[in-house]
Amino acid sequence: MLKKLFYALFMLLPFICIAQNDTGIPIPMKKGIIFYDKSFPVDGGFRKQEFLMAATKWIKNTLTNEHNSFSIGTSGDINSSGIFKINTGQTGDYYHVKFKLEIALNDSGYTIRAYNFYENSNIKGKSHQYSKIEYRWWDYRQDKPWSAEDKVLFKGLDSNMMAMFASFKNDPLIIKSARHAQTPKFKVLAFYSTNVETDHVDFVWDAVKFYKDKADQDGFAFDTTSNWENLNDANLKNYKVVIWLNEFPHNEAERRSFEKFMDNGGAWLGFHVSGYNDKDTHWPWFVNFMGGAVFYNNNWPPLPAKMIVDDNKHPVTKHLPKKYTAPINEWYGWKPNPRLNKDVRVLVTLDPLNYPLGKKDIIKSGDIPVVWTNTKYKMVYMNMGHGDQNFKSRLQNKMFEDAVLWLGK
Repeated sequence: MLKKLFYALFMLLPFICIAQNDTGIPIPMKKGIIFYDKSFPVDGGFRKQEFLMAATKWIKNTLTNEHNSFSIGTSGDINSSGIFKINTGQTGDYYHVKFKLEIALNDSGYTIRAYNFYENSNIKGKSHQYSKIEYRWWDYRQDKPWSAEDKVLFKGLDSNMMAMFASFKNDPLIIKSARHAQTPKFKVLAFYSTNVETDHVDFVWDAVKFYKDKADQDGFAFDTTSNWENLNDANLKNYKVVIWLNEFPHNEAERRSFEKFMDNGGAWLGFHVSGYNDKDTHWPWFVNFMGGAVFYNNNWPPLPAKMIVDDNKHPVTKHLPKKYTAPINEWYGWKPNPRLNKDVRVLVTLDPLNYPLGKKDIIKSGDIPVVWTNTKYKMVYMNMGHGDQNFKSRLQNKMFEDAVLWLGK
C-alpha cells in the first residue's frame, strides 16, 4: 500500500511543481529580457503623417509624467518612455514600473514594443532604487519562491501592458488615421540623379522629404526613383504626375516615352536644371514644351531674390502675395523669353529690383520668368532647385505643394 502511495505521489509531483510555478501570467521574453511586442496590420496602409500626430497626442495624454522622453526618428518611428504605478493592495504600498516604448511604422501597419522594464517600490524593507525587473522574474524561473508582492508586480505589469496596447489600438484618432487607406487621389513619380552637382543633390533630399509629408497630408501617392530607365511607357501608365527634381532624360527612348506621356494627358513638374536646354541638347520637342525657352545666363553665387507674382488667380500661385522674397537659389535667364510664346502663362517673374544680381556671374537686366506653364500641356516649370535653402520659405513651400495638387487633378 505504501509503495502504491509513493508511486502515485511520484507521478503527480511534476504536475504539482508546475502548478506551483505557474502563476498564470504570460510574461513574454526575448533574448533574456521581458519584451512585449504586438503588431497591428492595417489593410491598405494608413496616412502616416496623421498617424504620427495621433500617436504623439496619445503618448502625451497616456504616458505623461516627469520621467518621460519622446522623439520621432527620421524614418517616422516613435521612441518614448513611460511609467505606471501598481498598488500592492496594502495601504499606501506601490510599485513604479518604467519602460521603453517604441511604435514602428511600415506600409502594412504598425508594431508596438515595450522593453527595458525597471521596478521600484516604497515597500518597507525593500530597495527604493530602480532595478531591472528581470532579476525578480529570473528568481521565479529558477524555482525560487514567489512572494505575494512578486505576483502583484507581474500581474500589474501584464495587465498594464495589455491595457496600454488596447488603449492605443482603440484610440479614436489612431483608428481614424489607421482606417483602410483611401485610394490615392493620384500618383506621383519623382525622378532624380545623385551623380550630378552637389547642390542639386542637396535639393533632392529636401524635396523628397517635403513631398512625402505632403503626400500623407493631402492623400496622394509619392514614389521616387533614381533610375531614369523607369521613364518608359509601361511604368508611366501608373502615374498621373512626373517630377524631375534635378535632371532630365538623355537618351531617345526615355525622351519618346515622356513625350507620349505628356501628349496623352500626363502632368509634369520640373525644377531648376531639369528645364535646362541649349544648342547641344538636340531635343526640339522639349524646347517647344518649355515655351521656346533656352538657357541664356545665370547669376553666381546663389542668392535670395525678390519675386513678382504675375498671376494670383492660378491654382499654383493663388496663395502667394503680389511680391515675396525667395530663398537662396541660382537664377537662370532665358532666350528667347518664354513670355513671348502665346501659349505660355507666366506665374512668377524675377523682380528687376534685384539687378545687378550676382558677383562672379551677374544678371544685369532682363525680363526673366521664374515659374510658368505651357497651356498646351499640364505642366509647370520652376527655376528653384539649387542648394538646401529652397524650402525655407513658408510662402514658396505652399506654391510647391499647390503645383502638385493642381497637376494631379
